[in-house]
Amino acid sequence: MINTVFLRRHFAVIGFILLSLLSINSSYAAQQSIEGEQLSAQSGTEIEDFKRLLADPKVQYWLQQSMPVDDGSENFQQQGFRESFALLLQQIRDRKLALIVAWDQAAQAPAMIAKKWQSQMSTTEALRAIIYILIFLFVGAGLEWLYAQYTGYKLLQLELIKPESLKSKVETAAYRALLTFAGLLFFALGSIGVFLSFNWPSLVEHLVLEILIVILTVRIGTTVTRFFLAPKLKELRLVPLSGIQAKTVHFWAGVMIFLSALNIAVATVFDHLIKDVPGGLLSHSALSINLISNLALMLVAQLALWRIYLLFSSNNEATGGRASCKFWALYFSFMFAIVYLLWTIDTPVLMKSLLIIGLLIPLTHLFRNWINYLFDQAEHKYQHVRQHLNELSSAPDSGPSAAEESASEADDDEEFAAHPYQNYRPIARRLMRFVLVVIAIFSLAVVWGHNLFALSAASSMTAKFFSVAIDIIAAVLIADLIWVWAKTYIDKRLADYEPPEEGHAPGPEARMATLLPLFRSTLIVTLISMVVFSVLASLGFNIGPLLAGAGVIGLAIGFGAQTLVKDVVSGVFYLIDDAFRIGEYIEVGDLRGTVESMSVRSLRVRHHRGAVHTIPFGELSAITNHSRDWVIMKLEFRIPFDTNMKLVKKLIKKIGKELLTNEDFGHCFIQPLKSQGVRRMEEFNMVLGVKFMTRPGEQWVIRREAYHKIRDTFEANGIGLAERNVKVQVLNIDTLDEQTKQAVAGAAHNAVEQQLPPGPVPDEP
Repeated sequence: MINTVFLRRHFAVIGFILLSLLSINSSYAAQQSIEGEQLSAQSGTEIEDFKRLLADPKVQYWLQQSMPVDDGSENFQQQGFRESFALLLQQIRDRKLALIVAWDQAAQAPAMIAKKWQSQMSTTEALRAIIYILIFLFVGAGLEWLYAQYTGYKLLQLELIKPESLKSKVETAAYRALLTFAGLLFFALGSIGVFLSFNWPSLVEHLVLEILIVILTVRIGTTVTRFFLAPKLKELRLVPLSGIQAKTVHFWAGVMIFLSALNIAVATVFDHLIKDVPGGLLSHSALSINLISNLALMLVAQLALWRIYLLFSSNNEATGGRASCKFWALYFSFMFAIVYLLWTIDTPVLMKSLLIIGLLIPLTHLFRNWINYLFDQAEHKYQHVRQHLNELSSAPDSGPSAAEESASEADDDEEFAAHPYQNYRPIARRLMRFVLVVIAIFSLAVVWGHNLFALSAASSMTAKFFSVAIDIIAAVLIADLIWVWAKTYIDKRLADYEPPEEGHAPGPEARMATLLPLFRSTLIVTLISMVVFSVLASLGFNIGPLLAGAGVIGLAIGFGAQTLVKDVVSGVFYLIDDAFRIGEYIEVGDLRGTVESMSVRSLRVRHHRGAVHTIPFGELSAITNHSRDWVIMKLEFRIPFDTNMKLVKKLIKKIGKELLTNEDFGHCFIQPLKSQGVRRMEEFNMVLGVKFMTRPGEQWVIRREAYHKIRDTFEANGIGLAERNVKVQVLNIDTLDEQTKQAVAGAAHNAVEQQLPPGPVPDEP
């Protein structure tokens, strides 16, 4: 692309000299008039010729270029919107005149460029330049060939590898690309070393340097595309494309990289060729050649785009897939046309801005699909490994060693399953989008000539706009990234949490299930508040009064809703103290039940009979937690006075050992079932004490089984349980009538009722 700013400055120098001569001539004429000397009158024909020249677009363009004009970027930053827009329109008008002149001289452009080329480079110099180019290419290629002799076998070995996992595939492809880049580095070192060892003429030096840049650019670009596409190696391909699709995309990508680098090189050489020419003919010729070359580049890009579209649409049977391919083909076609149009009218800032923003959307979509593909591959491999392990474990001819090996692999796989790939997918997508947006923002700042770290001190309109936009986008992106990361982590931990079975006490992970939902709600409110205040501060609002007002309003709400504040604050401290967790059985006053859920201000407790109690944190006083650490269960049995206590102790010890070996709850014992001996003597029997220590929540099942075994064992060994009775001695029962007998029996029953042992704990689960 021709450097029009450079040409304008040269034309400005020429115009300044002409204007100086005109001013000198005017001063001289005025002085002669004062002295009374007569000036010769111009003929009417000369005036008409002068008017005709002024109407010529070439002369108008030359006069406009003769005025001192800068590139406008600094004025655009220092002036207002109207002045900036007027300056942009003036640049477009100037470009229009330049295009008219360039179009008129398009036919003579090759001859003029060739003449200028021959004037600066003779045939001998051209032949010597060609020889030098061949020499440095030969040296670079020779060094790369020597490097390939040592690493060729390694590249062949990598190409023959069939990776079994996505990680090994990426590592193999990266290692292969690294070896290729190392060979390219040897080529660059050899070529650049030879290039620096010669003394080149100015034009030849630029020409050779541009050729070297084109070669390196094409090789680097094709190496990068080969890393992702791997057109000849399906096993190392990192994108979901078939072999023919990968080869087609790789070919057209190489063509576009080569043509783009060649186009830039030609424009740079032409710029150097005409930089010392005082006239504008060569600049117009170079502009016409650039117009044609850029048009050809745009047409080749359109051809490549639609060839790729036809290939993808023919291999995609889904209607949605074809519609998506057509949409993106039309999108890129329209964007290429607009970019070429903006370059044609000489608006490089708008062109580059449109190109950056236009590429951001498809790149975000592309990387999102690529990340989904990588995670899908990892999930597929994970399912394949799981299926393989299941087949090994269910094989009938697998020996003990194979069973143990598959069991160990299954354990590792279970550990791997605790961290499924699906949980990291949204984080990777958000992170990639964040990186792309940050790169786009920095690129736009460079295009518009701003320093991102000095925008706050700038006073121009565009600087303020960039500052506000960057602050808002950064706040939203950072908050979104933090929220997705935290939400994914919290959801993963909550999904891994398994609530305890009925009758079992929750473990320490129940505390996590209690706190994480509250932390998630608090985090989203905090992030939204921070983003809102950041946006307001970026827009120029003074958030100090807002914060002060929020404090006053909060204070007023605190006085008006003291109970609510009390509930919230009490809940925070209860959670900090770890007084209870979700799934634990607690007792608060007359209420008891399992903690089911918690909000910011209240606690939900479900009774074991189904009723749900909602208890504000501020009303909690003394809390009894029946599900923490351990629990001791004490049982009592009434036995006759003549019972053999040594035998009872042995039987209880035997029952305790049997309960320890039980597969269902034997592991829940902390201390086994054991006898405490006679606790007390009652009027008609002895009270035998038995106790055991278990994990919280397991005592009810163990108690039931202990009752059964103790009763059956005592009965089998002739030990009966005492029965409460009342003996009524009647000296002469034959003289009593039937009514008196019934009255005596009723009195005995009342005596038994009055001396019953204490009943069970009310509402005991």
